[in-house]
Amino acid sequence: MTIDNDAETIVEEIHFGKPALMTELAWAKLYTKTMQKDLGAISSAISKTQTSTAEPEMKKSAEKLHDQLHSAHRTVGELSEQAGVRPKANQ
Repeated sequence: MTIDNDAETIVEEIHFGKPALMTELAWAKLYTKTMQKDLGAISSAISKTQTSTAEPEMKKSAEKLHDQLHSAHRTVGELSEQAGVRPKANQ
């Protein structure tokens, strides 16, 4: 192993090691709590109003959010498998 490879490994451990992973997971947890709160407020506001001219745009944004959250759900599943929280799916 060369010095360059050793340095690369050290940098990789610093950036992608356990502390960084825990930071990313903590951020995700806080971010999803905020999103859940915001979605509740949005739903409440929409249910109190009549139809609006922004409705087609909001529908498109909601569909985009649905797709993004579906992808995030798959990623959480992968992390759960990798962490041993749930068994790996049959492939």
